[in-house]
Amino acid sequence: MAAAEFVENQHTSWNTFDDAVVELLRAIAPRSIIDIGAGSGKYAGLVARADLPESPHLTAIEPGQSAAERLRSLGLYNSVVQAPAESLFDNPFRSADLVIMGDVIEHMRASDGLDLLQFLVYRAAYILVITPDAMPMFAGPGFFGCHNSIWRPKQFEWHDLWAFDQWNELHLYLLRGYQAGSGATLPQVVERVNGSGCPLDTAGLRPQPVNLRIYDTVWKEHYADGSIGGYRRY
Repeated sequence: MAAAEFVENQHTSWNTFDDAVVELLRAIAPRSIIDIGAGSGKYAGLVARADLPESPHLTAIEPGQSAAERLRSLGLYNSVVQAPAESLFDNPFRSADLVIMGDVIEHMRASDGLDLLQFLVYRAAYILVITPDAMPMFAGPGFFGCHNSIWRPKQFEWHDLWAFDQWNELHLYLLRGYQAGSGATLPQVVERVNGSGCPLDTAGLRPQPVNLRIYDTVWKEHYADGSIGGYRRY
């Protein structure tokens, strides 16, 4: 994507899945986190709420100059990089236990978002994507102040292991990447989060608890002795 400069005043994020994200953080126990489009630093605050046994190294990727300066002044992150998301392509040897894209990917071109996700799958243990669906936004000025792409479950079927939850227009996706990471397997994460019974923040409208569902199309080979194998380690 060319010069992914999000509009300076666009740093809001929906709270629907905040409690679920805290439980996800506790289950994954990441030692390193990259927060793409960090904005006001919301996800650093959720990391603090999770009260993890080992404080993770937090990196913010934020294209907006004033937002990046504000994040630095708040001291919420170990590192604040003022750059667009595609700057990650410049460091292909970097990896993380968790990459967060909260209310970000819908501002990208669909092809750019897909390129980024497929790049990150090789370099992360988990990728968390939270995005609205069918919610027009024309905040401007410029392309990246608008909602520009659609991210429904169909758009994630290229991947072989992920979990999904939805409330009205809001979607949560948790992709299991190819790095080992420091925490639990995807089924263990989903069991813990769903077992918490934490409610989604629905502002009193049709309340419901978190309910992550796993999509598993990992290739498996059935051997003559009855065992099952495959190349996917994580």
